[in-house]
Amino acid sequence: MNLIEHLEKDHAELRALLKAAENILGEPQGVGLDDRLSTDRKLLVEALKKFLIAFERHEEAESRVIERLLRLEKILSARPLDASSKISAPLRKSISEGHRSLKSITHLLGAIASSDDSDQIYSIRHVVSSLKDELSRHLDYEEHEIFPKLKDALSAETLDKMTRWAKNATKSQKV
Repeated sequence: MNLIEHLEKDHAELRALLKAAENILGEPQGVGLDDRLSTDRKLLVEALKKFLIAFERHEEAESRVIERLLRLEKILSARPLDASSKISAPLRKSISEGHRSLKSITHLLGAIASSDDSDQIYSIRHVVSSLKDELSRHLDYEEHEIFPKLKDALSAETLDKMTRWAKNATKSQKV
């Protein structure tokens, strides 16, 4: 499994975890603030926490990969026509902007999810829906714009090395 496949696997996990939380929320039971959760709130909070932990782990791993790419670019910059210089700066900017937007939504979700007030279900539904839309746009952008550029710019050997490093960074985060 190379770096791109590893990140795509992480993306699939994030989508699945958010979908699991959505499934627990179920359909609205009422309108607006009259909406109530028709299932166990504890399950919802656990599902949201799992998503938030996975998102933070993924975000940290991606940030470390970008930093590693920037260091690699400095090492390779002495070589003529180095393709990595064409991707690292735009990669860092686009991913950090996307993560900043997602981070603000996940902070809001975390705050709402930690509330014991059942009146917040309407807000949680709204935030989860917004997060799903933003996450989908962000992951699609990475998969359709960034990943093809990484594949073109980096050798298979470099992608494999980056995968091992990203997996190690992810393992250290789980502890």
